[in-house]
Amino acid sequence: MVEISIIDKIINIESGRKIDVNPNSKLGSPIFIYAVTKERKKEVFPIDSVVKDDWEKAEVVFFFSKKGLEVFMDTLGHVIEASLKTLYPDYKLAGITVRENEVRIDFFTNGSEFSSEQAEEVIRKAVEIAKNSRVEVDEIERSRVEEMLKNSGETFLLDLMKRIEKPKLIKIGNILTICENSIHLPDLSIIKKIEVTNLSTSHWMGREDAPLLTSIHVTGFPSEFDENLYSARKEEAMKRDHVMLGKEMDLFLTSPLVGAGIILWPPNGAIMKRTLEDYIVKVHMKKGYQLVSTPVISSAELFKISGHLSHYRQNMFLFNLDEKEHAIKPMNCPFHIIIFKRKKWSYKELPVRYFELGNVHRYERAGTLHGLTRVRGFTQDDAHIFAREDQIEEEISGVLKLTKEIYDTMGLKDYKFILSLRDPSDKESYMGSEEIWQKAEVALENALKSLNVQYTKSIGDAAFYGPKIDVIFTDALGREWQCATIQLDFNLPERFDLTYIDKDNKEKRLVMIHRAILGSIERFIGILLEQYAGRLPLWISPIQVAVLPVEESDPQQVKRAEEINNFLMQSGIRTQLMVEGRLNARLRDARLLRIPLIAVIGKSELENGSLTVSYLTYGEDSDKRYKPKEEKLSFSSEKEFVEWIKNKVREQTGGVL
Repeated sequence: MVEISIIDKIINIESGRKIDVNPNSKLGSPIFIYAVTKERKKEVFPIDSVVKDDWEKAEVVFFFSKKGLEVFMDTLGHVIEASLKTLYPDYKLAGITVRENEVRIDFFTNGSEFSSEQAEEVIRKAVEIAKNSRVEVDEIERSRVEEMLKNSGETFLLDLMKRIEKPKLIKIGNILTICENSIHLPDLSIIKKIEVTNLSTSHWMGREDAPLLTSIHVTGFPSEFDENLYSARKEEAMKRDHVMLGKEMDLFLTSPLVGAGIILWPPNGAIMKRTLEDYIVKVHMKKGYQLVSTPVISSAELFKISGHLSHYRQNMFLFNLDEKEHAIKPMNCPFHIIIFKRKKWSYKELPVRYFELGNVHRYERAGTLHGLTRVRGFTQDDAHIFAREDQIEEEISGVLKLTKEIYDTMGLKDYKFILSLRDPSDKESYMGSEEIWQKAEVALENALKSLNVQYTKSIGDAAFYGPKIDVIFTDALGREWQCATIQLDFNLPERFDLTYIDKDNKEKRLVMIHRAILGSIERFIGILLEQYAGRLPLWISPIQVAVLPVEESDPQQVKRAEEINNFLMQSGIRTQLMVEGRLNARLRDARLLRIPLIAVIGKSELENGSLTVSYLTYGEDSDKRYKPKEEKLSFSSEKEFVEWIKNKVREQTGGVL
């Protein structure tokens, strides 16, 4: 019997039987099978394959799942590359960029124009290639990949290889390209429809002095069912697009003068970010975490010791200072280790839990950057726990409980646990001994079992220094987002010689737990905006109350509105007075800003000192489409109104704020 995972349900099927799976109303068509063999090798098979004897586990991958979209669009990009090179052999390929429902293919035409008619020709050829070809992936030595690309004249791909740690050579027919992913569609005929979504130009690597590239943006589908599902989702997704919401709510922006992927926060966004951070800090301090603060630059030697320089160099910003190589911080863990090592620790003092809202910077290709969800500079809710081995399960359990508490506050309910393990067939990609890895993997799995939660295993997705637990959240559109991550690390304690004094007065090696619950604050805000279509819970709304006099020309109404607004501000409520213009226009502006509480001051409010307030919150119709809910609230005074707001915030945050 082989364990088969179908939309998070585990079933057992005998070898030789076909897996019978129907399309899913949220995740679309099944498109391939992702199997782990008894030798722990990862392989992909067409969806109509029978269960094989050497499978240990297998997962049915659906089109709209995170893995399904990534593999489908990545493979589609290579098919387009093959079509381009078949039709225009003199063009030079410059890589592909996969986004959620689209792939962008960059290429160099040497100055010649590329028309929409040519793009359609490329699509027709790509459809033909998909019907009659297959993708071959060769994981050969880097030097051989470079030699083959040189021989084929692909100079841009050669340059791109510098940013890919382990490039794979991709062949479709006699066309060569490269990819950092080893998994591609096992059956290209699953690609039934391909469409051009856009044509654009950009400079190579975003440098203005570099060659100008042409880009063809395409999407594709395995069936008409998936195309129709995408159309329905696209309409709903437009209402939830966090980039559009960010502009309407005046939350964040970028500027070419500052740099791609670097976020600027105007007042509305800054207060929302600070409110989220205040909540996160307070909830951690209640759980025994200690705040630390670390710089954004250091000597590269620190990351050489940690192993990041050899395993993560392509994603780091490096520069020379005082004739020494330095790095802009890509992660916080080595800094927390240095703080921990400032003194000797007794076994009685462990665990030690350090927490930081740490600013980090990582290189992402210009074409992959998007809003808040893919940036180069971001803030992590990062913590490191230094513990004895006998404390591992208790600490992991505590982190998982804290994750649930925080997600409940955010209103996030639909999430699952993934236990990411090492690929035993690729041991050179990981640091540490066989004994250390076995110990770490068993400890994490035992912690999950002790909590009695369902989880799935993912072979080969561990960090290079240890196994991890990832928490995957599914949003209102059925899209998957990786948020929390919990990583067990026996390797950095070895590299930095982290010890404590045991009860027998001898030094003993400790274990380190890396964990982030929101992940990137920026990315998490983007996820929240899309989950709630901008109608955020009251506690985190940038502006909680809008105060509007009915008649802007009535001095008494304006004065009363000002009094209420000032009282709210002095009571710690985030409020905005809106006086200028016609009432309907001001109401429209307040709704566009997604302000949840709108207090209108008219004649009756002047006479009796009461407040009539509209309370707008997130809602859905019977088809799960966004539809704001609105209710009318009445208060005898602004003091009663403030108490109601504070009680609501306490209720929503579990008393933390």
